[in-house]
Amino acid sequence: MLGSLRVWHGGTELDLGPPGRRAVLGLLVLAGGEAMSKQDLVDALWGERPPRSAVNVLQTHVKHLRRLLEPDRPARSGSEILPHVGGGYALRWDAVDVDLPHVRGLVAEANEARRDGETGRAAALFGEALRWWRGKPLADLPLLATHPKVLSLVAERRWLLAGYGDAMLAIGAAREVLTELAEAAADQPLDEPAQARLIRAYHGAGQRATAFRLYQEVRERLVEELGVEPGPELLAAHAALLDEGDPPANPRPAARVPRQLPAGPPGFTGRAVELSILDELVPRAAGSGGTVAIAAVTGTAGAGKTALAVHWAHRMKNRFPDGQFYANLRGHSPAPSATALEVLTRFLSALDVPAERLPADTETASALYRTLMTDRKALILLDNVDTAEQVRPLLPAGPGCLVLVTARDRLTGLVALHGARRLTLDMLDPGEALEVLGRVLGSDRIRAEREAAAEVAGLCAYLPLALRIAAANLADNPGDGIEDYAIELRKGNLLAALTVPGDEQIAVRTAFDLSYAALPAGTRRLFRLLSLVPGNDIGVEAVEILSGTDQASRMLDTLAGAHLVEQHAPDRYRFHDLLRRYAADRLESRESPAERESARRRLHEWYLRAVDHAAKIVYPHMFRIPLSVPDGPVPAAVRENTADWLETELGNLVAVVEDAARNGPRPVAWLLADALRGYFWMSLRQVEWRAAAGAALSAAEEDGDPRARAAARLSLADLSFRQGRYREAVRHYTGALVLARRAGWVETQAAVLGNLGCAYWQSGRLPAAAARFSRALELSRRAGRPAGEAVALGNLGLVQWEMGDLPQAAGHYARALRRYRRIGSRYGEAINLSNLGQVQHARGRATEAAGLLAEALALHRDAGNRAGEAETLGRLASVCCDLGRLTDALDHARDGLRLARETGEPRGEGEALVALAVVHHRAGHRRDAVHRYRQALALLRETGDRYPEVDALIGLATATGDLGQARQALALAERAGYRALRRRASAAVESILRL
Repeated sequence: MLGSLRVWHGGTELDLGPPGRRAVLGLLVLAGGEAMSKQDLVDALWGERPPRSAVNVLQTHVKHLRRLLEPDRPARSGSEILPHVGGGYALRWDAVDVDLPHVRGLVAEANEARRDGETGRAAALFGEALRWWRGKPLADLPLLATHPKVLSLVAERRWLLAGYGDAMLAIGAAREVLTELAEAAADQPLDEPAQARLIRAYHGAGQRATAFRLYQEVRERLVEELGVEPGPELLAAHAALLDEGDPPANPRPAARVPRQLPAGPPGFTGRAVELSILDELVPRAAGSGGTVAIAAVTGTAGAGKTALAVHWAHRMKNRFPDGQFYANLRGHSPAPSATALEVLTRFLSALDVPAERLPADTETASALYRTLMTDRKALILLDNVDTAEQVRPLLPAGPGCLVLVTARDRLTGLVALHGARRLTLDMLDPGEALEVLGRVLGSDRIRAEREAAAEVAGLCAYLPLALRIAAANLADNPGDGIEDYAIELRKGNLLAALTVPGDEQIAVRTAFDLSYAALPAGTRRLFRLLSLVPGNDIGVEAVEILSGTDQASRMLDTLAGAHLVEQHAPDRYRFHDLLRRYAADRLESRESPAERESARRRLHEWYLRAVDHAAKIVYPHMFRIPLSVPDGPVPAAVRENTADWLETELGNLVAVVEDAARNGPRPVAWLLADALRGYFWMSLRQVEWRAAAGAALSAAEEDGDPRARAAARLSLADLSFRQGRYREAVRHYTGALVLARRAGWVETQAAVLGNLGCAYWQSGRLPAAAARFSRALELSRRAGRPAGEAVALGNLGLVQWEMGDLPQAAGHYARALRRYRRIGSRYGEAINLSNLGQVQHARGRATEAAGLLAEALALHRDAGNRAGEAETLGRLASVCCDLGRLTDALDHARDGLRLARETGEPRGEGEALVALAVVHHRAGHRRDAVHRYRQALALLRETGDRYPEVDALIGLATATGDLGQARQALALAERAGYRALRRRASAAVESILRL
């Protein structure tokens, strides 16, 4: 009930059918076992205007629900779960297992612990209860959103969060609960206790200035909207700020400072007035009061808006010590404009928000972004904006921030509603235009033909883009006079004026025409074909494939010299969007549809071959849709440094997926997205993953191909799994499994079952996970897929490990390891070496474990798998502790924690914190150990990773001598079937009792 309504029978999730049927069941569960009359149900479902057939529809819904919930019930017998009671229906709570009473029991136990003074135990129990909540109650049934009992559940969650926040603050864990309290306060802007709790959290976390600012904001809000002054809770929180100095230092590791600005434009010239206006905004941004400073640089295409913004940003970046953020919103790009959520996800990731904590909707993401930026002095450059609506969710709250926007639109809404300072760029002044020409041609040549140079500048409309192209043309022909070039420009402008009257880009197009006409025929063709590239840049090898020539490098140098493309990195080039459009116009007029499609097909096939080849090297164990692509060349970089090639080309690969989904051929979209799934799994590039998987699913559903739909669903499920959204993952996996079965696709059934088992494993449902892993192993053997067998065996090892059957776990890992080595998967080999090392350590074979883990660490480092490296370092730290190598243990634990945080792996970070706590504990640093255990617990409870959470709870109980925590750990281990942890927890309880 605590999220979308979901029901299982015998371990299998049921498809409840249409929303109306789901709502009937939801209402009956909400009744708490009491009967509801048919009239009450009809009123709740249809309100004041029910259809004539409402009662019949209701009875049909109940009939189907009974069949689903009691499939073995004899015909004509009464229902044990949904009986007919007094002219209505009831759902017997004693016949089903409902999550709501379990959570209420945990809350009651937590309140009792708090009354008994066991604050740490209360915090742990509140946290356990909170983890059962996966969203708004009955979130998938909007028609019940205003039902009194649903609203009551919403209030229950608020009380739970308040209790959890108070308990965490009481035990000194303010930092660990800050995000939750900030979200709660944002959801209840006029709730004084919620706001007071957040003020106390900021104070406890050492952010005193933010706490003061929040108090002032809340006070002003109360006065303006309710006409009241702050009440006792807010006043007490404020008094604590006034009466106390800064809280005791408890520094957290220094966060990475985002440095996202692109390279500055070489030879930037002019714009002194505009630069000085921007300079004036910096003192305002650096101040401690007021609102965020916003500057909007607007103007026509080619006016140099981006160049001005980037140049100024580099000049001022030291004034913004908390980071410089950059996003190209693709307002006038052939690719779809960037969404605010896409940009917010990148910004939040740069602010060290773990992947599984990234919000899935724009409103929540924007609120979290504003909260995290409140105390920062940062520069946010939003380039190539289309409309003001794109910008609003990206505005930070901190008055120390400055937002710099570039756009062709005048952004009147941003100026009117948010006080943006608008700078309109039109043309350079004549002197600045001559300076641009002089930087390329030399001042002597300009002085020699000053009048002609001035005429060229005027014919280029004093626009920087046209001026740079004109200067490049003149530089390529030093024997020609500037006067001759002016004559050519004059002719071109006259012709353009006759054919396209009133077009503000006439001068630019004329300069393009002259540059284009001066190119050799082959280079002109290559320039035209570049307009087919869907991404923002392209490498030389890809251009050779697109154009079918091995002279691409020389031709690209020619185009770069003429300023028709820009070389922004070694062997990589990109277009200005005006030039791309110009090239597309020329392509349309010169190449036939068949020639254009042939070039696109060559590029698509090249990318497919390359990614398929990369997959065989980096993640051969992961199932993929078989490709049927003609033989051909594969990029040298794929063979030499696969991971780097994938990273470099990722933007283009995703652009190809999206382009194929929109414009065809659609199979390219799902084939390429599926081939990239393994890379996304390893790198967790979730923005790109979501875009590729979403485009693939759109293309697959358009074509109706069940295999393609299954593969796309599998990718979305994997993304949810890697983000820690296990229930959402299970939903997607179940849909993919249905599609794979419908298509008779055994290999995919095995892959989905394996991943579905992982979702159950992560959420602590070990028997259900083991059943699915065993079935996946059986299907993989039937299909003759050793890679699938390897994955299933390794997963079975994980389950056996957590169930405490260490010999069985070691056997599964060893068999998986042999298969991974047979298929050449160094990634799978490294993971199973690490897992086998962990098991052997637990079996008391520390020396053998150290060797296995060292081998795994080397493989992870060779493959660039930093998340695997972080996990293995944590395990190696624990082994070194047992071997008496405490210095090595501390180094490994710290390195593992740093890597886990850099890679955004919450489970890895949690395990690294546990490892670091163990090292501190063994070294006698009890205070540090307790702090690390608490950090780990807070993180692992958020991610829902139960096994390491129980492990951390046992460690914390042992370090603090807290009998309540030890008993809680024992109960959790027994409930989940963690036999090894149950033995450890039991030993901890006995040890504390002896004390």
